[in-house]
Amino acid sequence: MIYEIRLNGSEQDNGKIDLIRLAMLSQSITDIARGALQIRMQGFSSDRGRKSERIVKSLKIKLSDLKPGSTILELECDPFSETLQGLQGDAFRPEVLNQLPHQTPMSLVIESFKEALDYKEDSSFLDKALLKKLKVFEKVFIADEEIVTIANRGSISDLILKKKDFEKIKILEDSIPEAQEIILNGIVEELKYSKLRVTIKTKEGSVSGVLSDELEPQNISKYWGKELTISGTAHYLPGGKMSFLFIEKLFEPSDSDKYFSKQSKKETVEQQIQRQQKQLKHNNRLKEIVGEWPGDESIEEILNALD
Repeated sequence: MIYEIRLNGSEQDNGKIDLIRLAMLSQSITDIARGALQIRMQGFSSDRGRKSERIVKSLKIKLSDLKPGSTILELECDPFSETLQGLQGDAFRPEVLNQLPHQTPMSLVIESFKEALDYKEDSSFLDKALLKKLKVFEKVFIADEEIVTIANRGSISDLILKKKDFEKIKILEDSIPEAQEIILNGIVEELKYSKLRVTIKTKEGSVSGVLSDELEPQNISKYWGKELTISGTAHYLPGGKMSFLFIEKLFEPSDSDKYFSKQSKKETVEQQIQRQQKQLKHNNRLKEIVGEWPGDESIEEILNALD
């Protein structure tokens, strides 16, 4: 499919483009497309988790022409129906399987910008990492009055970007807490997507989890229907609600771990321990470690200290 990026409004937009600016533009578009695809396939856009050569190839975007009339870059890319045919999608988002075959890397770029600029609370395909990638695109602008248009010859509505639009993207990005390491206790409720995706049921609801490269499916499959304590990196939505947990380590649960079954909107490991200390009415060893995190102790040592 053919797309056009039109640069208009600057003296340099004269049918030519500086190689440094071209490199910046191409890198930004590639990063956004990769993040947008990853959030649809895995639930998060950051460059973590398992990658495949097939995914990398599906994101190829080629510069096929450079035209006069301001500066117009003609780009070409293939639909995912051709490059990802037969690839299993995210079992947590079955609607992706119906939409993705008709999309391309460039259409994902357009959709990501439109979703950010017209953000709604039920938006599914934005997270902090992807918003940061969108914000980087601002560097392509070399003048405040410049306009960047991304079009697909009428098959989808044009995306028209102005430099001031990135203020709105920055506000949305700032509203999402940074990803952070937490401890969570719950019951392994579901195993999906080749057992790389799990659902952990806590006292306050279910959390979607993704296994890191260091964990194999069999590491967690034996806990199906059982209680488990996990540590990992929590990712959040605007407002602080947890979006999903990138699972890095698994632990056999102890009685004290039940205090980690409460989903926090945004708590560090230290804050979780402090909350547990307030809830316990009898003496316990938490006092020995509260205030000492972060330090040299591993999460395993903290959990052992809680026993």
